[in-house]
Amino acid sequence: MASTTLSSWALLVWEELQQRELAARDIFVAAGLDPSRLQDPNARFPVAGMQRLWQLAEEHSGDPAFGIAAGMRWNATTFHALGYAWLASATLAQAFHRLARYSRLVNDGSEFSLTTHGLQYLFSGGLKEATQGAVPVAEQAALVAIVKMCRMLLGESFSPAEVQFTFAPTPSTLALETNLRAPLRFGSERMGLLIDRQDMERPLPTSNPELIRCNEQIVLKHLSQLGQQQLALQVRQRIVEGLPSGRVKEEDIASALHLSTRTLQRRLLEEGVNFGELLQNTRRELAQNYIEDSQLNVNEIAYLLGFSDQANFTRAFRRWFGVTPSGWRRSKLATTG
Repeated sequence: MASTTLSSWALLVWEELQQRELAARDIFVAAGLDPSRLQDPNARFPVAGMQRLWQLAEEHSGDPAFGIAAGMRWNATTFHALGYAWLASATLAQAFHRLARYSRLVNDGSEFSLTTHGLQYLFSGGLKEATQGAVPVAEQAALVAIVKMCRMLLGESFSPAEVQFTFAPTPSTLALETNLRAPLRFGSERMGLLIDRQDMERPLPTSNPELIRCNEQIVLKHLSQLGQQQLALQVRQRIVEGLPSGRVKEEDIASALHLSTRTLQRRLLEEGVNFGELLQNTRRELAQNYIEDSQLNVNEIAYLLGFSDQANFTRAFRRWFGVTPSGWRRSKLATTG
């Protein structure tokens, strides 16, 4: 199955493109990613699409340090509940153990480990099955983000003992040295951070065991769902991408996933769902999200959901929610106003 990553990681790219007044929506579409899914904190994008997105973003920006700027946009919500569990950890070592253990939440095609080397710890890893060579801009963003995470716990003076990249030096090397304030090693087998033991084992005053427990429960719940419904997530993603063009027939989705229609039906049934349910539930959830976005009119929403006209969309919306789209909007405005 194709590996996926949290859409919140793509949100960093979107925000940086927006900041530079570049055509973020067009770049996402060119990478095969639906930018409307950025509104869903539980949505996932295929890793292959994310790799294309990073490359296109760097290309359109003309900035070899684009990944550094995007990585610096990391915040706790970028890694969902895992980000909050990180911030509540008792030590940096505990935080890294947690990140290695639950990295599948962020990217289910990745694998990381934390090992000790004398007076230092090494956190290293990457994609288990890379579909192409190293994508330097993506790797830069990841390591810059993790160093920022460390500084949120230990303070801005923190610097790792060494930062390891799998690619050769690039024009962004000087910018990396300035940001990371550490020796850089290029051409490593895996990307990683070497950190002194005294930094890793220093007790943190921000430790909060209760927050850790609550957020780890959320992480485990999502990992369980991810493992059980991997194909359903992929089908839902293909449905979202195909709705505007109307290419959401079962055979279209099966073909896009390189499956026969019969195999798709069987595997979805094993996960306790069927294609019709996924299509209707996806449309229903998106309809609710879109109707609460005042920037979209009803005609535009009907198009995004693959309806032939506004009337058909209105009938479906009334069936789902017992009220027209306009009526839903009026009631929301009255509630919030």
